[in-house]
Amino acid sequence: MLATGAIVAVNGLNPFSLVAIVVSGVLAFSLRVALGIAPKLKPSSKNQTQEPVIETIPVPGEFKIYRQAELNRTTASLLADGAILIAGEDGSGKSVLAIAVVEKLQADGFMVAFIEPATPKQMLLEIAHQFDIPTENLEGKLLTADKLKTAIATFLEENTAFLIIDDAHCCDAKFRMWLKQLRRSNVPMLLLATDPPRTDIFINIPRIELKPLPEYAIREIMIIAAAQRAIALKPSELAKLQERAGGNPMLAARAVDEEYLGLDVEGADHRRYFDITPLILLAGIAFVIMRFIGLGTGDQALYIFGGIAAAVFLGLSRLLYNLPPEDRRIR
Repeated sequence: MLATGAIVAVNGLNPFSLVAIVVSGVLAFSLRVALGIAPKLKPSSKNQTQEPVIETIPVPGEFKIYRQAELNRTTASLLADGAILIAGEDGSGKSVLAIAVVEKLQADGFMVAFIEPATPKQMLLEIAHQFDIPTENLEGKLLTADKLKTAIATFLEENTAFLIIDDAHCCDAKFRMWLKQLRRSNVPMLLLATDPPRTDIFINIPRIELKPLPEYAIREIMIIAAAQRAIALKPSELAKLQERAGGNPMLAARAVDEEYLGLDVEGADHRRYFDITPLILLAGIAFVIMRFIGLGTGDQALYIFGGIAAAVFLGLSRLLYNLPPEDRRIR
């Protein structure tokens, strides 16, 4: 016998329980979707196959440029008869970037001389050799340094060619002054240096400060280095090594070498700094709270100490905030 408003049990559950279960399931599914853990749906047809997602892993020995923006900016500046200075700490990838610039310019048919630091005479001879400039006179004697400078300057005025000097900060001061004279004639050149001083040629041309590489790039470099040494590194080990690299690609490869050799290294040589201004602000706030505690409890010494310490810490944080960034400071 059915009565109006009667609750009918279905499989031992009343309709309100069924509604509660359905609502709970919908909410749970929505939560999983929002968190990105919703189950993947299978293909509706048995003939359709779902392609597995394969993560791209760097190939050992494959050349990859992680500073494409700097590469494009540098090449564009050189093609506009400009000069540019790339500065960064040792191992930050300056030479790798320079090689990429050389390859790009040579692929476009331009003449490029890529020089490393040596004695002024040796560097002049190397520039002449790479540009196919005669280094001997009619009698078969080597040209003097002054005559080599004149021959190279004449060649650069008559031809479209580029000078790229690696570790320019190690070059002799007289050689850098000669580069400054070439720059007055609008000779395009690229200089790479570590902590270049604000003198001679370095103060005349714009600079690009190489920032630390992002974490994904450092991880890829470490994966490649580990694959070349036939070692397997766990994600936790990679994360630990990344802390030692600090965004420096050379230090990243060295960290893998040290791990391969079983060396226990605590610190690192990178110069990646951390901003402690928020910690100073928290300390200042703590001293302000201490001042109010002293005021509420009637402790005059705590009140005075908290006020002075808060003023010092807050003033120090303001001073650090107003300091110019590292790449804008005069060395």
